[in-house]
Amino acid sequence: MGEWVSLLKKEFKMARPRVLWGLVVLIVAGFVDVFLAYRFGRPGAATVLAFMAVTFHIFYLAIYMLKSLSSEWNNAHLWLHLPRSGWSLISAKLASGLIALLVSFGITCIFSLWVVAIDLNSFAQFNVLPQIELIWSAILHYGWMIVLLIITSAIYTGLWAMMISVAMASTRNFIKKEKGRFFVGVGVFLIPTWGIGALQNTSVYDLLVKWGTVNLPLTALNGIENVHVQPAFHVGEILFYTLVSAAVFYLSGWLLDNKVEV
Repeated sequence: MGEWVSLLKKEFKMARPRVLWGLVVLIVAGFVDVFLAYRFGRPGAATVLAFMAVTFHIFYLAIYMLKSLSSEWNNAHLWLHLPRSGWSLISAKLASGLIALLVSFGITCIFSLWVVAIDLNSFAQFNVLPQIELIWSAILHYGWMIVLLIITSAIYTGLWAMMISVAMASTRNFIKKEKGRFFVGVGVFLIPTWGIGALQNTSVYDLLVKWGTVNLPLTALNGIENVHVQPAFHVGEILFYTLVSAAVFYLSGWLLDNKVEV
């Protein structure tokens, strides 16, 4: 465990300049968005920008892993010769990236709630949304669902980005041209996009995942007019994507141990 913690500290040290600069840009952008919400534009415009910043974090871990692994391939003789398994190496990177994701996402959520509060007050002044209190209550009650969805989606995309990078690196010895390795990455990219997308349109997918339906309560939304939604999820779908994620992690570690060469 102590050796893995040392790997994690090494990942923190490597990523620190990039992560800190990203946080600085994020905080500056957050204050700019708050300023815009107070001073300029129509109510709602700043909230749209905040929403874009929040949803961007679905791809945060993927970008982090691609950049981190890219820097490792330039010094692969040092990284791969560490006396740890491939799974230890990539799990340290994932842990470091996840911590960076949570910090960035937390700051973004704080600014987003600030901007939403400003815009809702502006709407209230113009009597555009008479049910401001109910809307705010719904945000506070169900915001955790959005947070959980974004974080789990970020982990899923981060794992596939890691798999793309490792798969490309594992072909370096017999595919010399970078363009050829790029097509390997495209091939892996098509698995979670086109491949699973095609699977979702089959009866086999429904049989595998469409079981264990859990309906989420909408108590806080009952007083809002024209709201007719009933969010639900399937236990089978959660299990399916958990197994896919575990398989991607396992295969990435195996490729790093057995196929990626200096």
